[in-house]
Amino acid sequence: MSKITMKTLLSLLVLLGSASSFANDERLAITSVVQKYFDGTSKGRPELVTQAFAPSLELQYVNKKGQLGRWPGTEYIARIKPGKTNGRIGKIISIDITGDAAVVKATVSTAKSLFTDYLLLLKIDTGWQITNKIFTREPLIR
Repeated sequence: MSKITMKTLLSLLVLLGSASSFANDERLAITSVVQKYFDGTSKGRPELVTQAFAPSLELQYVNKKGQLGRWPGTEYIARIKPGKTNGRIGKIISIDITGDAAVVKATVSTAKSLFTDYLLLLKIDTGWQITNKIFTREPLIR
């Protein structure tokens, strides 16, 4: 291999390694934010959910009439009883990141239901925050 080709190849490998490290750092940061949401809702720690959610967050879902339901994040957080654990188990299914935007698919299991959440995140000046959440609920048959 010529010097120019070898030099180009080495530069490309360093660049790819840096991009991979950057992507892993972003995945870890996003995972940390989503974990705050999981822990806050399952362990009765509304302050963690407040840290994870942007103040303007809105939850959206299909209501019992088949219509769009909308729920302000502040009302959702207000319903979390401080100190009361409830056995919710959250799991990240996938993370898709493009620049300063990300989508996380997650499931949350309760004693009666399985929720599938699609969380939209943006990386703002303070870091990643969940800016919107849509979800669906399936009853668990036991």
